[in-house]
Amino acid sequence: MNQMKQKCILALLLISATYLLCAFSTFRMEDGKGHANVVTASTPIDTTKGGTIWTRSFSNVGTTSCNSIPILTENSIYIVNNNQLYELDFLGNIKRQLTLSAKMNSISNLLLHEDSLYIPLSGGFIECINISTMTSQWKSEVFGGQSLSTLFYHEGYLYGGSTTIKNTNDTTGIFYCLNTSDGSTQWTYQDENNPGGYYWSGGIICKNALYFTGDSGILISHSLTTDDIYSSHKLTEEPIRAGITYDAKTDALYTVSQSGTLYKIKTSDQGMIETVTSTSIMPNASFVHCTSTPTIYNERIYIGCLADKYGHLCVLNADTLSYIYSAKGSQYGEIKSSPLVSSGYASENNHHQVYIYVSANCPPGSVFVLSDNETSTTGTLKTLYTPAKAKQYCMSSIVCGTDGTLYYSNDTGTLFAVNEVAVSSDKPTEAIPQTNSSSKNTIKKPKRPVQIKYKKKKKKYIVTWKKKNKKNQTIIYIKRGTGKWKKTIIKKKQRFVIKRTKKKIRIRLRCRIKKNKCWYYSSYTRIIKL
Repeated sequence: MNQMKQKCILALLLISATYLLCAFSTFRMEDGKGHANVVTASTPIDTTKGGTIWTRSFSNVGTTSCNSIPILTENSIYIVNNNQLYELDFLGNIKRQLTLSAKMNSISNLLLHEDSLYIPLSGGFIECINISTMTSQWKSEVFGGQSLSTLFYHEGYLYGGSTTIKNTNDTTGIFYCLNTSDGSTQWTYQDENNPGGYYWSGGIICKNALYFTGDSGILISHSLTTDDIYSSHKLTEEPIRAGITYDAKTDALYTVSQSGTLYKIKTSDQGMIETVTSTSIMPNASFVHCTSTPTIYNERIYIGCLADKYGHLCVLNADTLSYIYSAKGSQYGEIKSSPLVSSGYASENNHHQVYIYVSANCPPGSVFVLSDNETSTTGTLKTLYTPAKAKQYCMSSIVCGTDGTLYYSNDTGTLFAVNEVAVSSDKPTEAIPQTNSSSKNTIKKPKRPVQIKYKKKKKKYIVTWKKKNKKNQTIIYIKRGTGKWKKTIIKKKQRFVIKRTKKKIRIRLRCRIKKNKCWYYSSYTRIIKL
C-alpha cells in the first residue's frame, strides 16, 4: 500500500514538473489551476554573462514596432508583427510566414490550443490559424475597437474582450465567448451603465465560473456558456489593467488596480464572490501606477509598478497581503510586465530561492532579475541583459523555453533570445586596428546634427540644421501621430520641408558617412515635437 502511495505521489510530481517545463502556449500559461508564469527551467542567473543567442528584427532600423508575446512549442516559435504571423525555429530563422486579415494592436496576446492559434487583431476580432497547414480557419465577428485583453481557453470555448478608447481612462468594451469549432459568438457581456473596456485585463475560470474585470473596476462572475451572471462586485472606481491570477494554496484570485491596490478574492463553488480584501503594493509611496499581472510562488506575490518616478518590483505575502519589500529599478522605467518566476534552483537548503525576471518600459529595454527566497526582506533588481543596438521602450512580458532561454521583445520590433553566453550576438563589432595609426586612417563616427530649428508656415514646417562635416549625409525620421517612424536621406542640403497635417508630428535626426564601403552613423538627436 505504501509503495502504491509513493508511486501515485511520484506520478503527480512528474505531471506537475511536466506542466511547469511545458512550452508557453498562452500569456503566462494561466489555466486557472495555479503556478501561472512559474517555470522550473534553469534560467540565466549570472548577470556578467547575460546576452543574446540571437535576435530577429521584424521592422526597419530606426522605427518603432510592436511584436506579440511569443508562443513556444516543441519545435517552433510563433510571433505576430503588424499583419504578419511568423513561425521561427529556435535559431531565429523564419520557417513560414502568413499574412493575417488585419494588423495587431500595440499588444496581442496569442493563445495556442492543439493546432489552433487564436490571434487578437485590430478592430476587435479573433482570427484562428491552423499551424499545421498555416491557413486561416475562421474569423470571429468584429466587436470593435482594439484587441488588448488576454485570452482564456476552456473545453472548446475562447474568452476575451475588446476595448474602444475615447481618451486615456475613458473606454468602452465587450467581453465575449466564442465557440472555437467555427468562431461563432456564444455570448457577449456589456454594461451600458458602467462602461469600460478590457485594456490588458482578461478572464480566468475558477470553480466552473468565469471571472473577469476591466476599466469599469467591476469584477464579474459569469456562466461559461450562457448569458447568466452569477455575481458582481465593485472593486474600485478606477481602471483595472492587469490580469487575474489564481493561487491554489490560498484558493483565491488576485488582481491589482491602476493605482496599485492589490485585491484578494475568495469565491464559492457556485461562482459567488464571497470576500474581498485589499492593500497597497507600495504603502509608503505617494504615487503608484500599475498594470502588471501578479505572479505567485511559495506564498509570495510579485508585482511590477511605477512608484514615485522609479520602477519597482514589489513582494507581498499572498495569505495576509502584508508588504514585505520592493526592489527599485530604473527612473521612469515602469515594470508593466508580469514577473516570470524560475524555481529551477530552489531547494530546502537555500530556502526555496527563486529568480524573478521583468522588463522595464524605458530605453534601452533591458531584462532585470531579482533573487528572492522565503526569508528575504530586501532585494536588488540587477540588469541581466541590455540591448547593444535595438534600444527602445518595452512593455513585453518575458517567456521561457524548456532550456531556460528567455524570449521577449521591445518597441523596435526585435525578438531577443537571452541566456548566459560568452559573447552576446548583438554586441557591436569592435573596430579593426589600422596598420597606419595616423589620424587620417582612423575612422570616427560622425557627429550628430546641431542647431536644429523649424519655422511654422501655413501648410508646412521648414526644418533646418547644421552638420559638422559637409560630407556627412543627414537622415531625418518623421513620426505622424501614433504611426511608425519614416526616414528620408538628405545627401547635401541642411534644410527639409514637411507638410502639415492634423496629426502631431515628431522628428529626430542623425548623420551618416561611408568609409571603406561601410556606413558609420552618429547618435540620434533628441525627439522634437513640431
